[in-house]
Amino acid sequence: MSLDSIDILDTKVKELMTKYVLMVEPELRVIDAMNKMMEHNFRCIIIAQMHPYKELGLVTRFDIMEKVIGKGLNPVKVRVADIIGKPIIYIESEETVKKAARLMGENGICNLPVKEEGRVVGIISSSDIFREYRKNTT
Repeated sequence: MSLDSIDILDTKVKELMTKYVLMVEPELRVIDAMNKMMEHNFRCIIIAQMHPYKELGLVTRFDIMEKVIGKGLNPVKVRVADIIGKPIIYIESEETVKKAARLMGENGICNLPVKEEGRVVGIISSSDIFREYRKNTT
């Protein structure tokens, strides 16, 4: 069975995405971001300046492990703005899971914020895709 024959790949991103997005301001301390991520069971957060509104980047649990904990830095003293990695790569809500998976693979990322009419409406992760794929192939 080839991947192209599996219906999941043609599913719209909006059908699998998590509709709740965690956004925090760049001044937030990493320890507070960690607490929010754990409280909501999120693997990433969007860092956004609120006035004027602008999305600045994405911080993942892996970023925190690598850039803060792994370097022996104090998460109470480091701001999330200090550990923003790559620029955010977005996907539109009407795009397919196949395109989302391709974007993740090509860019070495596991999370894509989902946009609709220019604003973030959710996030799709590799875990969302794996979960659905497993559910539909077992």
